[in-house]
Amino acid sequence: MSSSAGGTPAALFDLALEALGRGDLGDGLQLLRRVAAADPLHLGCRNKLGVLCESLNLPEEAVRWHAEALALRPGSLFLQLNHACVLPVVPESLDQIEHYRSRFAACLEAMPVDSDPADDEDILTQSHIFFLAYHNRNDRFLIERYAHRICQVYGDSGGGAQLAGASDTGRRRRIGFLSAYFYQHTNTLAFEGLICHLDRTRFEVVLIHMPDSRSDGQREWLESCCDQAVVLPHATDHAITALTELGLDLLFFTDIGMHPKVTLLASRRYAPVQVCGWGIPHTSGMPCIDFYISGDLVEAPNAEEHYSERLVRLPGIPCCYRSERLVEPELSRDYFLLPPDVPLFGCLQAFQKLHPDFDWALEQLALRVPEALFVMVEAQNTAYTGSWLARVEAQAPTAFQRLVLLGRTSRAEFASLAACLDLQLDTFHYGSGVTLFENLHTGTPIVTLEGAFLRSRFVAGAYRAIGLDPAPVARTPEEYVDIAVRLMRDPAERGRLREEIRRRARAHLYDRMDYVRGFERFALEALGEAADDNP
Repeated sequence: MSSSAGGTPAALFDLALEALGRGDLGDGLQLLRRVAAADPLHLGCRNKLGVLCESLNLPEEAVRWHAEALALRPGSLFLQLNHACVLPVVPESLDQIEHYRSRFAACLEAMPVDSDPADDEDILTQSHIFFLAYHNRNDRFLIERYAHRICQVYGDSGGGAQLAGASDTGRRRRIGFLSAYFYQHTNTLAFEGLICHLDRTRFEVVLIHMPDSRSDGQREWLESCCDQAVVLPHATDHAITALTELGLDLLFFTDIGMHPKVTLLASRRYAPVQVCGWGIPHTSGMPCIDFYISGDLVEAPNAEEHYSERLVRLPGIPCCYRSERLVEPELSRDYFLLPPDVPLFGCLQAFQKLHPDFDWALEQLALRVPEALFVMVEAQNTAYTGSWLARVEAQAPTAFQRLVLLGRTSRAEFASLAACLDLQLDTFHYGSGVTLFENLHTGTPIVTLEGAFLRSRFVAGAYRAIGLDPAPVARTPEEYVDIAVRLMRDPAERGRLREEIRRRARAHLYDRMDYVRGFERFALEALGEAADDNP
């Protein structure tokens, strides 16, 4: 903690913000607690404490601070949502998941309908529903209720921009892609192939950044692929005006739910056709979002029930991952200090994806393949790592004794680490996304449990896309464990599968232009439909 022992609440608050800016979350937490104790009317401190406690996986304390902030400004939409939407990032149990989901639903029901957004611009952080998706539930109802509350305050009547008349049918259609993460981020890896390969004889592409988006070489490259790049203003009303004035035909919100202002903007209409998609693998719940863009190889037969939007099943998987982004593995086990002759299971996913149900599978694998080690990578936020380790020590003690926890890796290191593993374990209920493209390039088999929702079906969909049959895809947790044990016990079969995955992935998984051409057909058809509806 800072050596400063005194100071006014305002000065301590500034010190806390400086600590948080450096990444010193513990120091920031202690300083903010001191500010809150010294100034019972400091709303910003309490709101910041609530958000910080959520990020430190302290949901009970987060609820307390959000409640105190809301008591100081009960009419604030943001503070109401912050208070309602406290969810554990790394849950300690199924009971804890159920408790906070039930609490969220009850808070939404109790929220007043006359929230006032007028003074909310000074509240810098809004909690959101992103972590609902890790619970293995159909979240459509909850998300729609959440979106409804936002639309009551920020939404419009569903009108807005209309398609140009018949005299404009020969012009290029303006498609906007909006995100806060068009830089060196997984969101860019997921969408850059579509953005840069759209047919420029038929489409004009506008890249739309949020005002706090980072600048780097990847952002500059992506902007160079587009006809126009726009940075929205900070103030929400000014951003709404700027989006409306772009004159877009179609607007693609690539990641509703990851950035609070994007969520607010998605409550209104700026183009005749508005879509979201796989960047966030669940519905937006927003009435002004018309379509959810997905793929026919990754959606379940009844998946329409999961979306408030009209589900669009484009050919294959909904990503054109550029092969230029792949990194060849060059580092050996020695580099990672991994033993050369010990079987290695690997799970290289974020700890928030490790549902409590997955603990059972780890323990079963540890009992049935006792010589194996489990390789994982620590989280950037050490609180997530600590929370998961505490849970798995209690729920999967045998696996806990066989854990190897590595430090954070670069992309080049990640590819090499994936290649060093004997078998990768896809997480239950919310599996690999963008990382599967890097993993399958190495050939290391990934055992996956294909569930009912898109977020658990991407690895299985990728196997279908490359024509791998049979593939290590399970329908039950028990089958998942059986497949992983069988492959780990059979080095020859595992080696054959590795070579086949590597060969097929390199031939069929990357630069998928069927997705791009499919999206183009969809866009033109949807715009034609919108024109017919609004002559």
